[in-house]
Amino acid sequence: MKDLYCLIGITLLIASIASIAIRKDSDLFIKFDNLLDQDQKIIYQKIVKERLMIYSYGVLLGLGLGLFYYIKSKKDKFSLCKFLFIIYIVKFGFYYFYPKSSLMLYSLNTKEQIDTWADIYTEMKNNFKYSLVYGFIGYLLISSYFC
Repeated sequence: MKDLYCLIGITLLIASIASIAIRKDSDLFIKFDNLLDQDQKIIYQKIVKERLMIYSYGVLLGLGLGLFYYIKSKKDKFSLCKFLFIIYIVKFGFYYFYPKSSLMLYSLNTKEQIDTWADIYTEMKNNFKYSLVYGFIGYLLISSYFC
C-alpha cells in the first residue's frame, strides 16, 4: 500500500512536469480567440482567470497540507511519496469540487466557435492523458533504478 503513495505521487509529479513540456497548439488558441467577439473575449478571459485562481488555491492548499504532513511524519520511510500524494490529490480534488462559473461553451454562438472549442478541449484532454502515461513510465524507470 505504501508503494501506492509513491506510484501516485511520483507519477503525478512527473506528469505535471511533462504537461508543461508537451507542445500545445497555440495556433488553435489563436484561431479560437479570433473567432470570438469582444464580449465573448471578456467572458473567456474571466473564465481563464477564475480557473487559474481555483487551481492556484488548490496548489497552495495541497502544498500546505503536504508540508504539514511531511513535518509531522519525518520518521515515515515513505513521507516524501505521501507528501507528493497529498499535494496532487488535494489540488485535483479542490479544483474538481470548487464551484465554477458557467462554461465557455454556453457563450459560443457559431458552429465554427463550438468546433474550435471542441478541438481545444480534445487537445487538452489528450495532453493530460499523455502526461499521465509519461509520468507512469517515469515512475517505472525511477523505481526500477532504485530497486
